[in-house]
Amino acid sequence: MAISLAVETQPPAFKLYLCIAVTVFCWGYSPIGVHSALHSYTPQHIALLRFLIASVFLLLLVMKKGIQPLKWKDVPALGLLGFFSVTLHHLLINTGQQYVSAVASSILSQSIPLFTFIVSALLFKEQIRFKQWLCILLGLCGAVLVVSGDHGFGVPSPYSLLIVLAAIAWGLYFNLYKKFALNYDALSMMCYIIWFGTIPLLFYSANLPNEVLHATWQANMSVVLLGIFPSAMAYVLWGYVLKNMPLTIASNFLYCSPIVAMSLAVVFLNEKPSMIVLLGGVIIVGSLVWMNWGNRRTIE
Repeated sequence: MAISLAVETQPPAFKLYLCIAVTVFCWGYSPIGVHSALHSYTPQHIALLRFLIASVFLLLLVMKKGIQPLKWKDVPALGLLGFFSVTLHHLLINTGQQYVSAVASSILSQSIPLFTFIVSALLFKEQIRFKQWLCILLGLCGAVLVVSGDHGFGVPSPYSLLIVLAAIAWGLYFNLYKKFALNYDALSMMCYIIWFGTIPLLFYSANLPNEVLHATWQANMSVVLLGIFPSAMAYVLWGYVLKNMPLTIASNFLYCSPIVAMSLAVVFLNEKPSMIVLLGGVIIVGSLVWMNWGNRRTIE
């Protein structure tokens, strides 16, 4: 059920692009943090713990800034948004990353724009131009090339399918976010989405205190950083971006996340991506530049 959204003054382009840049950096760090945390935690406990931390962080934030009251009629919509963007997405991607490198995981997850376009076209009947289809498919080919060269050129790990499914979940989230058009500010919206998405993760709370006590300090630090930056801050900033920029344009900036992830992985995880991986990254960036060439008019 769509809800009318009040007309707001368009924010400055600089502010929007700054929010995008911070979000991309935070989400570029995310696979690095997960990779580090997996040394001490299960995939399910990483998802639960990072969003418990994010939930507390957001609660402290709204205690200072305030939050719009929850409308009970919006609970089903917020529950769906939380399920796809928090619960399902992170359970899938954390499990897949046990067998796929941090760089490959980040790059494969950039198939999100492809599935965003497909869901928009098939479920919501949005018109997608031929050039957009071509660019997004080119970007996906680059991502597949990177994954194929992750551990020596060959057939990608079947576990990479879990990361693709996580990307599909986010594609659904992006479209539903715009479709529902719930009348909340960005902070309130993301608080409710994260809180509703965290509730199903509580199913995995058994043995969590014991894992926290026996985890390394590096793993615990990684989870704390995951909770505050990629999970809390980036979600709030991205919600602000989605309210002020067309969905099919905004989602394409996520192609930059693998570049951030690759740089951080080289520095902190000592991962050495091959030339095939680097070529795939170039193809992804090239598809992004081509898609957005001539679209500067989208934000004035």
